[in-house]
Amino acid sequence: MNEDNEDKLATNIRQSLDDSVESLDTNTLAKIRQIRAQAVARADVRQRHWSNLMTGALATACVITFAVMVLLRSPAPTSSVPLDDLDLISSSESLELYEDLEFYEWLEEDVLQS
Repeated sequence: MNEDNEDKLATNIRQSLDDSVESLDTNTLAKIRQIRAQAVARADVRQRHWSNLMTGALATACVITFAVMVLLRSPAPTSSVPLDDLDLISSSESLELYEDLEFYEWLEEDVLQS
């Protein structure tokens, strides 16, 4: 069937259904309207339920993602030796200067206090 024939068929079917609805009695139309209203109300309840379910699922996924990120975060490397002292330890120079380190610290404090 080509598109023109499909349009004609759809138009004929629509007209036939419209004609059959117009010939229904008032009791039947009232029942159809009541059933339609109930179906729309049920669909609305289902849609709200689905929306609430999706919101809860999204919130749960966010909390789980945050928890995993916090738990799996690698701790910052801690060094027991400060980086300044690392140069002193790895130096191949003579350590005579560092033998009297306490004296130099005292001297620095004394100069700063003066």
